[in-house]
Amino acid sequence: MINGKGAAHDADVLVTPPIQMPFSYPFRLNFECKAYSRKTDLSVIRNALGLRYDINEFEVVTREQLVKRKNNRRSPLAIDNRQRFNYQVGVASVEEFSKPAFEFAANNKIPLLSIRWFLPPYICDLFHQITSTYVNQFSRQDMNALLMFLKGESSTRGKAFIEGTDSIFKTIYDAFLEFERVVVVGLLESGDLLFLFAENSQAIESISGTKFSRTAKFHYEKRNIDYWSLDIEQNLKFGFYLPANVVALWGAQGFSQGAAADIKAKFFSKIFIFVKGEEMPFRIIRIDRNWLNKIVSDE
Repeated sequence: MINGKGAAHDADVLVTPPIQMPFSYPFRLNFECKAYSRKTDLSVIRNALGLRYDINEFEVVTREQLVKRKNNRRSPLAIDNRQRFNYQVGVASVEEFSKPAFEFAANNKIPLLSIRWFLPPYICDLFHQITSTYVNQFSRQDMNALLMFLKGESSTRGKAFIEGTDSIFKTIYDAFLEFERVVVVGLLESGDLLFLFAENSQAIESISGTKFSRTAKFHYEKRNIDYWSLDIEQNLKFGFYLPANVVALWGAQGFSQGAAADIKAKFFSKIFIFVKGEEMPFRIIRIDRNWLNKIVSDE
């Protein structure tokens, strides 16, 4: 439960950044999750903007007032914990987003995430087969255990179910495990996320164990201009799709080589690569300035 100025809200996914800004309330990212069979439209993004305003305007009130907001599904811990946060609200969806939704989100700095951006289409289609009829064929105990397991809580029964039952849940879960095996998440200084696809699992291990900061070069091919490659020292190679706003900016300049060089300098001067299970949770990849200056001078 997240308290708002007007009401209390049930959060779908809460993300806490590994590093916080000093002299400020701690930051949190609240993702609203949608599994519509159609594109997520403008109304959903407008609601997310309203939610962001409401939870950031919350003023601490008495415990008695908070108890009145409580319902039986909400944890009592949410009633007693009244720490303030700065919230950003994003929207995650199984399907794509409509063009008006994209434009409204960009203008209001609302992050969007579609599972179709990084999972195979047939895996995304499976989400829509998880209906009440499908779920009801399993026991309530198994479903509760599965829920606890997917939320990251210790559940031997849930783990046994997801690993040992031939189900849609297992197929989707295995797809995410494979995704984690070959992909790392990068963050640009503009706030855009990048999913960096490694050529092999050894590249993932190497980037996790590498020194804190390294340099890289960025390339693209004319036959597939929105898919770029990131070449790091010692021949580590990752591929990624350009954020939609960067593609639009480049397209407005005719997808020229000169504009590509400007985009590299503006958006890719520094990338934060997040790694798991490390004391320092990210690595910094900086663009190779000598290489960049050379390609600019060659234009």
